[in-house]
Amino acid sequence: MTTADGHIDETGDHTEWAGLSVVQRYQSSVGGSHSDDDGHPFRGVLAPFRTRLLISDALVVSIVILTGLLISSRASTWAIDPLLAVYSTPVVIAALWLGMLALRGSYDQRVIGLGTDEIRRIVSATLSTFAVVAGVSYLMRADISRAYAFFSLPLGLILIIATRFLWRGWLYRRRARHEFMHRTVVVGGGPACADLEAHLVRDSYAGYRVVGRHASPESPEHGLPDWLDGLDKVLETTNAEAVAVTPSATITGDAIRQLAWRLEGRGVDLLIAPTMMDITGPRLSVRPAAGLPLLHLDEAVLSRSQRVAKRALDVCGSALLTIILSPVMLVCAIGVRLTSKGPALFRQTRIGRGGADFTMLKFRTMVQNADAQREALREEHDQDHPLFKLTDDPRITPIGRFLRRWSLDELPQLLNVIGGSMSLVGPRPHPLDDVHRYELEAYRRLALKPGLTGLWQVEGRSELTWPEALQLDLYYVERWSLSGDVVLLARTVRAVLQGRGAV
Repeated sequence: MTTADGHIDETGDHTEWAGLSVVQRYQSSVGGSHSDDDGHPFRGVLAPFRTRLLISDALVVSIVILTGLLISSRASTWAIDPLLAVYSTPVVIAALWLGMLALRGSYDQRVIGLGTDEIRRIVSATLSTFAVVAGVSYLMRADISRAYAFFSLPLGLILIIATRFLWRGWLYRRRARHEFMHRTVVVGGGPACADLEAHLVRDSYAGYRVVGRHASPESPEHGLPDWLDGLDKVLETTNAEAVAVTPSATITGDAIRQLAWRLEGRGVDLLIAPTMMDITGPRLSVRPAAGLPLLHLDEAVLSRSQRVAKRALDVCGSALLTIILSPVMLVCAIGVRLTSKGPALFRQTRIGRGGADFTMLKFRTMVQNADAQREALREEHDQDHPLFKLTDDPRITPIGRFLRRWSLDELPQLLNVIGGSMSLVGPRPHPLDDVHRYELEAYRRLALKPGLTGLWQVEGRSELTWPEALQLDLYYVERWSLSGDVVLLARTVRAVLQGRGAV
């Protein structure tokens, strides 16, 4: 018999155990039959999507390799039939490239559609292909056309990454409609369980759909086999493909170990949620210490290299946008001056990084004495929270409503970004009277430079409540990454064109 701690009960009835074969004893210890399937448990969910990626990559590789052959000024020469070399070389390179993409795990179903790891594996596969081709060319004294090395491989790398981004967007849209989702059972109890479920619902792009729940065991020591049996029934009923375990006083390391044994060979993935779900991401890493894999949490303050990278993106991006959009800004300025009394630009003191104040620029969208009416409108509409927004603000001018609808009023802040008081992406800056209404948690927004756009601007703009907007800002501060800024800038364009939530 198997005890709750996973050991054989030497004092129990040996008759039943002795009558079992080795295979049956093993199956009894893991709680199910073992499968020789070494694939990812989400094979059935993402198999069609992975097939699309394979076909897409094959088409890109074929096109760029054939193009390299066509533009080559001279055929590759080998110590074999030259005609055979001309047609065999692109085929070999293409097959090698696709093979490297597979060997480097770019089709791993834990990677595709999520994060930057997929891109890193694609780059690694392409560089490995280049190294192999160069090495073989040198060892065999083969004169392979440089068109492959300096045209086909770089262009193919760019096109593969671009098509992966397009496929990722397609996958996210499908997952928003509850397709390509992994059926998931959430295990645990209390606020942590509800918090995990909320994360899975909110971040549908991750691909987990909660189809069942199983409460934590009543105690760490007793009832574990019955609890595992109960979970087995839930998994069978829901046909789940993943189990997400939340932190709990009764879900000990031993319980998780036995749960992992139960899930072996059954095509069910085991996910263990960290206790610090809001600060996971780039700051969290696993580092060995004293023989144990310990979680190391870095400070949220950006390192020197991160600050340099973010500032480089700000300067280059804002300068380029200022040049491109300068005609639009000129038209906006003229329109404001001709349609209402007052200057074209509105200057207001806002609070920036670390609580420092700065002068923020905007195209004026309200009447001249708008600030003087602010407190009266707060009291009239009973808005005492920091995010003061009115759906039908009487202070907004007709042209101001148009500028806000398309976020054109924010364009002068590109000069703030160039000057260094703002960033392209970050929490939106608030006036001083709004900051005075902050609770302690909200001051965490000031850890980074304020941004021209931010996470809550692309998630819902003015449709969000203050608590929702605050949580998104804190999420951004805790999980900042340069690639995340680039993605948010791209999503901002879509949010502006849709015009959803603008006031």
